[in-house]
This record gives sequence, structure tokens and C-alpha cells, in this order.
Amino acid sequence: ATGPENINGKVNEFIQQNENLHIIGIDRGERHLLYLTVIDLQGHIKEQYSLNEIINEYKGTQYKTDYHSLLSKREDERQKSRQDWKTIENIKDLKEGYLSQVVHKISELMLKYQAIVVLEDLNTGFKRGRQKVESSVYQQFEKMLIDKLNYLANKKIAPSEMGGVLHAYQLTNKFDGFKKMGKQNGFLFYIPAWNTSKIDPVTGFVNLFDTRYETREKTKDFFAKFKSIRYNEAQGWFEFAFDYNDFTTKAEGTQTEWTVCTYGNRIETFRDPAQNSQWVSQEVNLTEAFKLFFDSYNIAFDSNLQEAIANQNSAEFYKRLLYLFKLTLQMRNSVTGTDIDYMQSPVKDAQGQFFNSQTCSSELPENADANGAYNIARKGLYYVRLIKESNDLKNLKLSITNKEWLQFVQTK
Repeated sequence: ATGPENINGKVNEFIQQNENLHIIGIDRGERHLLYLTVIDLQGHIKEQYSLNEIINEYKGTQYKTDYHSLLSKREDERQKSRQDWKTIENIKDLKEGYLSQVVHKISELMLKYQAIVVLEDLNTGFKRGRQKVESSVYQQFEKMLIDKLNYLANKKIAPSEMGGVLHAYQLTNKFDGFKKMGKQNGFLFYIPAWNTSKIDPVTGFVNLFDTRYETREKTKDFFAKFKSIRYNEAQGWFEFAFDYNDFTTKAEGTQTEWTVCTYGNRIETFRDPAQNSQWVSQEVNLTEAFKLFFDSYNIAFDSNLQEAIANQNSAEFYKRLLYLFKLTLQMRNSVTGTDIDYMQSPVKDAQGQFFNSQTCSSELPENADANGAYNIARKGLYYVRLIKESNDLKNLKLSITNKEWLQFVQTK
């Protein structure tokens, strides 16, 4: 316990000296209310799991509560009875109950791993639309976490022991509004959420292209800028080799030369006119889709594809080509209303493998929301390295630019 003054300085000294530190990344997921990943100082995953279900132990028996289902059910009931205040009260109580369980879980993990916690900074004005936990509830969660960590007592040990009720830990500063918090509040750190989920966790590849179709001429120019577009006969896929510098300034100072391949499947979601324009999802074998497309324009795969593309004149051709290229870049693949939500990278790693969250080892993120939590933790790891390398903790500046983030994950 350190008293109520700003504890950030003491926390940073602790981080600088502690070699057994861990980092907990927490993401507001699209499939999961919250997702949690624990990594060590080398960036290795120690634990990763969804917080949709909370498991509690009481007298040796485990009890599991599926809050994701409960909240979805309540949300549906609320939609049906908009005027029923009782239902709305119920959902508020349920959310508070859920959040207090999550806060308890996180505080236990912090003590177990001597860990800092890293969250996305909602003050940066970065809003994602499809989270299960809306911003207001997420801020309530942050406040509850800060309050709990401000006086963290382990009731299972003797009151007089370190961490017991009489010697509780103070791991955060007193809550004084979100605006004043900055990048750090004791053992809690805030990172910008730019490119934490739609990034290849192995190579650090991100899609920096603008693939919106505008005109035939613009699309023709776009494909003319590639270093090469070819069919790789030996591997059985199409390859697009490029240098980002020929397209955008966003990659300056990071790895700019990449080869994107039509490896694996993607999930395409579209409005189906045959089904009253309902949203429909279907899996697409990318390479087959490209073959069918080129076939329909009598373009041979073994020809000079770039030249063949440049010789086309129809807007429909360029629209379809751009659409298929956009699908190739689509790393997150989800089917609405199901558990299908996987990551597929279009880029080979140093071992010649393409990252896929369904088939990768447990040392890598197991789904798209896990990827978000893992990379939030890795941005926290970047902060930890800044702290460890600092010669002047009093004037420490915690920040990570988009460029620094890409350099960090692309060079390992």
C-alpha cells in the first residue's frame, strides 16, 4: 500500500526492476463480451480465453454462468417490450453482476502473474460498431476495475498478511474521471486500438490499400502498380507482389514489400436478392474464384496476367477483379449468427506458413477476438519496453504511433 498520491512512478520502478512481469490484454470482442490474453515479456501467450462465461468455485464445486447467452436473451426481451421498465432494470442488474465477476477474475490474474492490465483507449475517438459491450458499459467496467484495484484485498489470507484486508494492495490511483487519466493509471495502461484485430499476428501484415471501386481507369492504374501478378503453378495460387510505397505513404518506415497470395478460403457476406435481400454468408475458395473469373474473360493463367489485365476494357471486369482482391486481403472471416469467426492471413511467414487461427498452435490467437486481446497486450509490451529502457522515469512519455507499432510487430 502506498497511500493515495499518484502511484504511477512507483509502478514504473516496479516494472523496470521486475523480470517476471506479465501483461493482460483485454478486448471488447464482436463475438465475445470481453476477451482476455496473458503474455510474458517475450510476447508468448500464457492463457487466452473468452469472458462470455464466468466459472466460480464454491466448496469445491464449479459453477458456470453463460452471461453472453443471458444478456442476448434479455436484450431480445427488451426489444419485444420496449415499455417494460422492469426488463430494462433487470438487464442493468445483470450487466453489473457480470462486470463485478469479470473485475474479480482480472484482479486474481494480476496477483497470480504480477501483471499489468492493458485496455483500449476509448478517449481516442476510435469507435468500433459491432462490439457486444457498448462504450458506456465498457467505461463502467473500467471504473469498477479501477475502484477494485484501488484497494485490493485477498480475503482468503490472514488480514495481517501483505495483501490481506489490513494490508490491501493499492494498484491504481483513485478514480478521477476518464479525461484526466492519460495513458496510465497505476497498473492499468491504455493503448490506441489502431490495427489490433485485423493484423497478421505472425508477420505483422496489415491491409493499407483503399479497395473501393471508383472508376475503370483508377482500377486499371491500381493493378498496373503491382510489381507482378502471376499464377504460381507449383503452389497452386495467384500472387500479387507489391511495394506499399507505390500506393500510399501509410507504410513509410515499415516493411513495404509484400506478396499477397490467394491461399485458403474467405467468407463473403452479401445481400441476396433471392432471399428478400437478407444478409447471406458463404465460404469462397479464393483461387478457384480467380480461376473462374479469368476463364470467363478467356485469360490463360500462365499468360502475362498484368498485361492481360491492362488490356481489358469493361468496367465489370475491373469491379470483379478489385472485389476478389479485396476478399484476398480480408483477414477476419465471420458468419453472422454462428461461432464461425477465424483469421486467415494472405501472407506467408518465414517458415512458409499462412497464419490461420483455426489450425495454429495454442501459442497464437485462437480466433479473431483473441487476436485483438493478444495485440492489445503486445502494445502493452511495447510500453513495458519503453519503461525498462528509460533512464528518466519522471519524464517518461508513453506513446506508440502506427509506424512504431508496425515496426514492432514486423521485426519481432
